[in-house]
Amino acid sequence: MGKNSFKSIIRDRYKGRGNCWVRVDSENQVYSKVINTLPKNEPEVQTYLSHIEREGFAWVRFSKAEGVEKNPITIFEVRYKGSKIDHPDTLLKITDVEAQSLCLLGNTPVKLQIEIFPSDRTTKTKTENKANSLNAARKRKKRKDSYEESSLTKEILDVQIEQVKETALGKANPYELKAWEKFLEVEGLLDDTI
Repeated sequence: MGKNSFKSIIRDRYKGRGNCWVRVDSENQVYSKVINTLPKNEPEVQTYLSHIEREGFAWVRFSKAEGVEKNPITIFEVRYKGSKIDHPDTLLKITDVEAQSLCLLGNTPVKLQIEIFPSDRTTKTKTENKANSLNAARKRKKRKDSYEESSLTKEILDVQIEQVKETALGKANPYELKAWEKFLEVEGLLDDTI
C-alpha cells in the first residue's frame, strides 16, 4: 500500500452527497471538543449552541485526514456561522478512532433544517406530497415499462438467432467469391500456384 493510503481510506468514508457531514451526539466525548473549538465572543456561536442543544447533537463537516498511518488524525470544520460557509479557521482535530465513533448525519444541515429554529422550518403541503408521490409512481412505471421492453427485445433477438442457426448455406455469388479471394490475399493465405 502507498505511503498515504490510510488517508484515502478515511476520505472514502465521507464521500457522497451529504456524507461529509457527521453527527456528534451530546453523550459522545467529542461533543465537548466541538464546544471547545468554537471561538469566544462571536454572536453566531450562541445561535449554533442553541441549535445543537435543542437537537441534542452537534454537526461538523469532514475536511481532511492527516497524521501518520499508526496515528491518523481526522479533521472536521465546525461551521457555526452556517453550513454553506467555509470555516478554515475553526477546525476540530480528533483521532480516527474517535471519528469512527461518530455517525454520518445522512444529509446536509440545510436539507435537514436543523440550522433554523422549528418555527421557521418549512413543511411540505399535502399538494406537494401528492405531486411527489405521483412523480415517483410515474418513474416506477417508466422503469417497469423499460424493463418489459428490454425483455421483449431479448425474446425477439433469441428468435432471430435461432433463425440464423437454422438457415442453410447456399452457393456463393461471384461478388462474394471475389471478396473472399481478396481477403485471403490480404491475409497472405492465397496460394498463387493454383
